[in-house]
Amino acid sequence: MTLASLRRASFQRFARVHGALLLRTNGRPRRLGLRQYALVLETVGRRTGSVRAVPLLYLPVGDDFMVLASNYGQERPPAWWLNLADQPDATVLWSGRRVPVRGRLVTGTERADLVERARSYNSQWRGYFETVRREIPVVLLERTAKPR
Repeated sequence: MTLASLRRASFQRFARVHGALLLRTNGRPRRLGLRQYALVLETVGRRTGSVRAVPLLYLPVGDDFMVLASNYGQERPPAWWLNLADQPDATVLWSGRRVPVRGRLVTGTERADLVERARSYNSQWRGYFETVRREIPVVLLERTAKPR
């Protein structure tokens, strides 16, 4: 096993434990450290029509949430991204609240700007951009209702 694969496995284990905590507490705690934030994204399964919940790291962009469809640096996209591409209306569980959002694929110069922010925000994300051959979708989860 390489050092990179050991790191990935370790991060995935941490993500599963923290993800379970996020799911049980409706998106609390949303902070993972000094600068890392997490949420739970609920999408509708494109095949089943069932609600699917997945914990994700996010980068705050104004009142919205930027996430990467990196799938832990794998070459295939995550199921939540395929669900969101099919049905962009979703819900974010964040800080104990349910926030309605609409997912939007970020392109062009806006994507380039957010990729640079993502690279400096999280070293794991930086590694994904350097090792994954596919273009990692950058997704903005835009609030569809005013925050309270």
